[in-house]
Amino acid sequence: MRLVVREEKLAASKYVAGYIIDRINKFAPTETRPFVLGLPTGSSPVLIYKTLVERHRAGDVSFKNVVTFNMDEYIALDRERPESYHSFMFQHFFSMSISRPRTLTS
Repeated sequence: MRLVVREEKLAASKYVAGYIIDRINKFAPTETRPFVLGLPTGSSPVLIYKTLVERHRAGDVSFKNVVTFNMDEYIALDRERPESYHSFMFQHFFSMSISRPRTLTS
């Protein structure tokens, strides 16, 4: 296990986003061999998602062949409700980076 420490939240978020981008790009996903990415919710990853969106817009990464899943979700809560993790991900990541997100539940 490797522990990476950054003094500031933004620096840590940029490191994590860069790591994710490197893994996606090295994998070189295709439609028949997508990259599968588990995503957390909450306040901690918000800057990571912001950085991923910025890097996507800069052309550093494509999420076209990336399939995502949320690490957790509320049972019996409609995914369009603002309290759902799906809504959280749409607000903070999907709506700004992926034209039509491919998720394991869609």
